[in-house]
Amino acid sequence: MKTIVAVVLLCVPSLAYASDAVPADAPIEKEKTVCRSQEATGSLFVKRVCRTKAEWATLDLEGQRSAEHMQNQSRGNGVDVPR
Repeated sequence: MKTIVAVVLLCVPSLAYASDAVPADAPIEKEKTVCRSQEATGSLFVKRVCRTKAEWATLDLEGQRSAEHMQNQSRGNGVDVPR
């Protein structure tokens, strides 16, 4: 019986420490959204698009890579590029 009590007393502080590390009612942090206005070709209206900063960074990087790819293709295929 004394052994069981000793084991329980040894485990209680570690359980208390584990419960303090992550409170059950802690609010989950959401990333802030950033909204940008985008003009569609052939339209008179401006569309407002909202995404997180990480999503915008990914889209900007993809756009930059796409533009560089098109420039490299036009140079490599012998197509005259106006300068």
